[in-house]
Amino acid sequence: DGSFNVLLGATRAGKTTLMQLMAGIQKPTSGRILHNGRDVTAVAVQKRNVSMVYQQFINYPMLSVFENIASPLRVLGLPDNEIRSRVGKASELLRLTPMLQRKPSELSGGQQQRTAIARAIVKDSDLIFMDEPLANLDYKLREELRDELPKLFAGRKAIVFYATTEPHEAL
Repeated sequence: DGSFNVLLGATRAGKTTLMQLMAGIQKPTSGRILHNGRDVTAVAVQKRNVSMVYQQFINYPMLSVFENIASPLRVLGLPDNEIRSRVGKASELLRLTPMLQRKPSELSGGQQQRTAIARAIVKDSDLIFMDEPLANLDYKLREELRDELPKLFAGRKAIVFYATTEPHEAL
C-alpha cells in the first residue's frame, strides 16, 4: 500500500493491457490476479475499488468540473456533504477550485487532465492506474505535472501504477 510503480516500455509493449488485467477490465487467458494476497481474477471491475486516468482527457463534456470530479462518488451513493468535502479537497490539491463551475471545453489541456486525476483521487481507490497521463500535454505542463504526481499520492494508501514510454518520465 502507498507505493508508486512505473511501467516503462515502448508503444504496444503491453503496459495498457497489463493495467487493464490488474483492474479487471480484461480477463487473463491463464494465471490469476492477486491483490493483497486475495485472488481477484474473477472479480468484476465494478466490484474492485480502482480508478483509471488515460492519455486522452476523458471528462463528461456536459458536466461542470465539480460534477466530473464528483461523478464516482455519486455512483457510490455518498451523501452530498461528503461529496462536497471530498471534491473540495481534491480540487484544492490539484489547483482546480476556481474552475469548479466551468465545463471541460472551457479548460486548458492541463486543467482537463487535472480534472481527470482529481476524479481518480477523490474515490479513494485501492488501485489507481495512470496510462500515459501526460503524453498529450505541452512540454512545460508535462514537466510541472511530472513533479507533482508523486506528491499527490504521497501519504495515500492507494497503490499507483503509472505507464509511460518516456525513460525520463519513469525516473
